[in-house]
Amino acid sequence: MKPTKLEWEDVTQFEEIEGYGKSIRKNEDKYYLVLEEGTVASWLVIYELPQELFALLESGDRTLQEVSWKVQNDRWPPTEEERKESRRKFISKYPASLIDVPKNRKLFSKEELEELIPVAEKQWIESEGELPNDYVSPLK
Repeated sequence: MKPTKLEWEDVTQFEEIEGYGKSIRKNEDKYYLVLEEGTVASWLVIYELPQELFALLESGDRTLQEVSWKVQNDRWPPTEEERKESRRKFISKYPASLIDVPKNRKLFSKEELEELIPVAEKQWIESEGELPNDYVSPLK
């Protein structure tokens, strides 16, 4: 969704919905979500919050963080399974992290590791010169 053209000074005039800090405001029959955006320098951005999203928030079906993500990105935040699959795809393309981050190996089956570890070792040696002294291949 796109931010409104409203400024903080505008929404301070609106009713503050209790339980959400200063994040949710209401004016007549419309709800607004106030978010801080930016990295080094931040600023307040105001989004119109659709009734159905506010209802999910009020019912407890979704958190303020999830609703904020949905409003900013036009989709729900990824599930743990989606994040895991994304990591698997990335590591499959760039498997060198299987050498120095052993927990990444848990994302793959033994058969997948049998294919990925030799590639990872080769990539690691090409970039670092040799495998780490404490490295133990999971294939042994």
